[in-house]
Amino acid sequence: MTTTGSGTPRPGLTINVYRVDAKTGDRTPLKQYETVPANGPSATGAYPPCTCPRCR
Repeated sequence: MTTTGSGTPRPGLTINVYRVDAKTGDRTPLKQYETVPANGPSATGAYPPCTCPRCR
């Protein structure tokens, strides 16, 4: 769970992308992504059947 600035929990994940200066170590924010929680786990962990001509 991530939290907002007010401290209220909300589901999801926030990903921040930074550029780091090698000399000073300063971080410059480039982008911020917020993922959307899934509706639930997938029914199976299996890959879908292959549809390539070799496997048909």
